Amino acid sequence: LASSLNLSLPKAPVIMGGVMGKGKKKGEAKGPPPSQTANRKLSVVGDGLIVAGGDPNSTGTVTDTGSCEWLRFNSLSNAGYEPDGHKKTNQDAFFSFAEFGDKDVSIFGVFDGHGACGHHVSGLVQKEIPKHLDKAQIKSEGLKEPSQALEPMAKQLSAAYNKVNTLLEKDKAIDSSLSGTTAVTCVVMGESGSRSVICANAGDSRAIIAYDDKGKLKVHALSEDQKPDRDIERQRIIESGGRVEPLIDEEGEPIGPFRVWLANMMLPGLAMARSIGDDIAATVGVCATPECTQYQLSAKDRFMVLASDGVWEFLSNEDVVQIVQSCDGDAEKACAQVCARAYSEWKAEEEVVDDITCIVVFFEKV
Repeated sequence: LASSLNLSLPKAPVIMGGVMGKGKKKGEAKGPPPSQTANRKLSVVGDGLIVAGGDPNSTGTVTDTGSCEWLRFNSLSNAGYEPDGHKKTNQDAFFSFAEFGDKDVSIFGVFDGHGACGHHVSGLVQKEIPKHLDKAQIKSEGLKEPSQALEPMAKQLSAAYNKVNTLLEKDKAIDSSLSGTTAVTCVVMGESGSRSVICANAGDSRAIIAYDDKGKLKVHALSEDQKPDRDIERQRIIESGGRVEPLIDEEGEPIGPFRVWLANMMLPGLAMARSIGDDIAATVGVCATPECTQYQLSAKDRFMVLASDGVWEFLSNEDVVQIVQSCDGDAEKACAQVCARAYSEWKAEEEVVDDITCIVVFFEKV
C-alpha cells in the first residue's frame, strides 16, 4: 500500500540576497527527443567548480555499510569526470543510519549538489537534516498504525528541510544564490508486521522499492522527479513571477529540459522545481518543501535504492532493479555495479560524467 501527502507550498517566496555564483546545469529530462539531444549537459550560467588537485573534503569515493535486525545496506558515492585533467569535486553527499535513535528506525538520504558551491550545500544539508529530526517523535510514530504516521512524519520532514534551507540562507560562508542541492530522504520505521517507508523528496534524486510479483521483480517509485514542467510545479513558478521554458539555441530550437527562469533574465536556468538552496530560483517559486509518500512494507518487498541523477540520467528504474537483482543479495556488489554501469553509460553518451551516488538497502524482515 502506498499513499502520499503534499504539504502547502509557498506562493510568494521572500527574495534572498547573496553574490551570484556560477551554476552547473542539473536534472536533464530522461530520453529527450532527437531535436533536444545536442548539448544535453550544456551549462547555462557557467561551468561547475573544478578544484585543481581536488577538494580533500569531497573529491573521490565515499562508502558506508551497515545492518540491523531489519535490514542491511551499502552506500557508495563516486566523483564524476571532467576531460580537462583536473580531479572533479564530488558534489553528491549521503547519509545512512541502520539505527537512528532506536533499533526499529533507519534513515537514508542522498543529496546532489549543483552550482559552484554545490558541494558545500550538499555537505551542510547532509550534516544538518539528521540534527533537525526528532528521534523520540519518530520512534513514537513508528508505534502507531502506519496510516496514522504519514501526516506527522511529513510535517517533521518538511520542517527539517525548510529549517536547513533557512540555515543555509543565513550562512554567509556558503554562496547559495546559484547553488543548491536535491534531497531525498527515506525513513524506515515501525514494528514487525506494520513497518513502512516514509520518503521525503525535493528535486530529482530518486528512491524506489523492488517487490516480488509472482516470481518477477517489479518497481514501486517512492518519489517523483520534480521537473519544472510538471503541472503543480509550473503553476507555482508562474504564479510566483517566473518562467518555465527550455533553453533556446541560435536557430530557435529547444535544447534540453524545461528550466526555471526569472521573468526578464536568463537566470538561473534550474532544471528542477524544488531544492534546498538556490536563493535566486526561490524568488520565483522554487522551494525546499518536499513531497512525502508512505509505502507499507510486506513480505514481497526485496530491496530499496536511493540514488542521485548520476544514476537515473541513463538508467531506468527497471534497469537498476535488474542490476541489483543480479548481485544475489550482495549490497556492496550491487552499489558498485549500479555505479559502474551508470559511469559506463555516461562515458558512452557524454564528454563529462556526473557524480554518481547509490544506496542499496536489502530488507531482512518486515
